[in-house]
Amino acid sequence: MTRNSKSQYLITMLLSVMLVVPAIGQTTTTGNTVDTIRKHKLMDGEFWRDQVLTGLMPYWYQHVRDEEHGAFYLNLSRDWQPMPPWDKLPAMISRQIFSFSTAYLLSGDEKYINVAREAVDYLLKYGWDQEYGGWFESIAQNGEPKNTNKRAASQIYCNVGLTQYYFATGDERAISHVLKSVEIHKTISHDEKYDGYYMMLNRDLSLSDSSKAKHSHYGQGSLMPGLILATRDSAVIDFSKKLADISIEQMIDPVGGWMLGYPNGYDREWNYVPYLVDGKESIYLGASSTAALFFLRLYNLTGEESYLQHGKALGDTLCEYGWNQDKGWWLYAVDKAPPYRPAESQKIYWWIQIYGALLQLQLYNVTEDEQYLENFLKTELYFDRYFMDSEYGGVFLGLNPDGSFLGNGEKAKSWHTSYHEIEHGFLNYLYLNLFINQKPVMLHFELDGPKIHFVSPVEDPEVQITNVRINGKLWPDFDPRERSITLPAGNKLKVEVTLSK
Repeated sequence: MTRNSKSQYLITMLLSVMLVVPAIGQTTTTGNTVDTIRKHKLMDGEFWRDQVLTGLMPYWYQHVRDEEHGAFYLNLSRDWQPMPPWDKLPAMISRQIFSFSTAYLLSGDEKYINVAREAVDYLLKYGWDQEYGGWFESIAQNGEPKNTNKRAASQIYCNVGLTQYYFATGDERAISHVLKSVEIHKTISHDEKYDGYYMMLNRDLSLSDSSKAKHSHYGQGSLMPGLILATRDSAVIDFSKKLADISIEQMIDPVGGWMLGYPNGYDREWNYVPYLVDGKESIYLGASSTAALFFLRLYNLTGEESYLQHGKALGDTLCEYGWNQDKGWWLYAVDKAPPYRPAESQKIYWWIQIYGALLQLQLYNVTEDEQYLENFLKTELYFDRYFMDSEYGGVFLGLNPDGSFLGNGEKAKSWHTSYHEIEHGFLNYLYLNLFINQKPVMLHFELDGPKIHFVSPVEDPEVQITNVRINGKLWPDFDPRERSITLPAGNKLKVEVTLSK
């Protein structure tokens, strides 16, 4: 049976047996036509593209822009009203830049890339430390620096959005700042004595926090694969491998195989600092899913089998102990000791649920094991039913096991922006079309030439360019396997790229 026919058979089989995630307090039922239709839609990449462009981004476009002070509001109520405090976090501005750039990639609608460009201008003016380099932790409403520390997590997410913007536009201002920031982490944050990378620097780039955890190591997996795809820079590839190798060597639990990252961590000399939930030493599972995804993506980018082995092993451990298979939700913490029982005060967070789904598609792509697609479908059924706010639109930050949402259902707050749900829809569109349904995807770019620009956001080397149009006309000058385009002279060229596997 070919891979295509196997995938079609699996989808047909799943629909026929009615694999359904029950509502809270209900048992599994069969023969429900609505659930059959829902499952079919969730396996279609176009469903997720439409969710981004019609179910999510219109709300963010209407409500998150701060047209008086620039960039974006940090806090939005459940019904999308701006709320104090009015400070701005450069990392969250960049996360919004990621989302608006992604909406342009999926639609070609200029309003999205125009918002992204204005936010990039703001971020480069106010978020970057012109004296010492690096991104500020926070700035006041008027743009003045407030918290001037250079924390690893904030540096990563400032760079993530700018990298996606560069991918969509080729704007050299954005990528030059990203590479400067990465170089600071690579050199100044490096511990020359014990190896590894520190968690935080002061404004003048002197050491502030010598601890070591997810965000200074494999947490860079949120950034580095995209940066590799956008630049094909060998130095970026080498640094990505070093981050992964140190993480594998120093941060894997020798008993359970978990990644002991945030909020687990280490001191400078790699002495373990535990994470407690309800007084018990615990594993934070979002950190492990981040690591598994990084290793699998790096395997596709480098071909090195060790990353496949570690990514799959960690992914399988998460599948066994990290989620509720009956309900379809992904846990946030389990006991560190076997048998890895769920933490007592269990919560279900949006980004952990999303990464659980994305992990299943990556695992399927490297193994062709159909169980991962079944896991994906269960995960997305739960997300679609409970995380999507049917009353006001958007996505809830988190849920209790009874299905009620956490807090007041705010749409945006510190570290909760549009980023994860837009990345979710974007990657589901790409992965489902390319990995599962063998359908092409189309992306839109606004680029200046002449130059060569890389145009694949997918790590799998089997994905290639099959068609290019520039300003509406077929363009033959591209390398299908390198997934690069040789652009003609011109400004703001409208480029449409079709990718297939």
